[in-house]
Amino acid sequence: MSRNITMTPKEKAERLHKKVNTFILSCVGEDGCPMTKAVVPGKHRESLGELYFATNTSSKFAKAISKNPKASVYFYSRKLIFVWKGCYLKGDMEIVTDMALKEKFWENKYKAAYDEQSYTDPDYCLIKFTPKSGRFYANFKLEDFKVNEHEV
Repeated sequence: MSRNITMTPKEKAERLHKKVNTFILSCVGEDGCPMTKAVVPGKHRESLGELYFATNTSSKFAKAISKNPKASVYFYSRKLIFVWKGCYLKGDMEIVTDMALKEKFWENKYKAAYDEQSYTDPDYCLIKFTPKSGRFYANFKLEDFKVNEHEV
């Protein structure tokens, strides 16, 4: 018996983003070329409206998004040979300076990477990604969607 659940592309993307273990972030590098890195998801994945990732303040990635906020995020799930689901999101990234947010997204597993072993370490960088639009892929089909329906 097959389940006939009608979900919007955004709902499918929301469901997928809460399950995957790796996100691919891309921004515009200082030389104008794409810069891409894989990251593990943060401990809070509330919605596609705002995604948060940790990196180092001293990284080339953080420097690049400080100069140009245009960015994208891709995440996917693969089961078997032909069963792929993926989502591409396009939007803007920014460096978070709010200490309450930095504390919220801090994880103990980060301690080994930072001298202060705390969210207060100057090299701990929290990135906020605000997507504007997305493209969900599953079953050989692409579906475009707006993340915030009121945006043009």
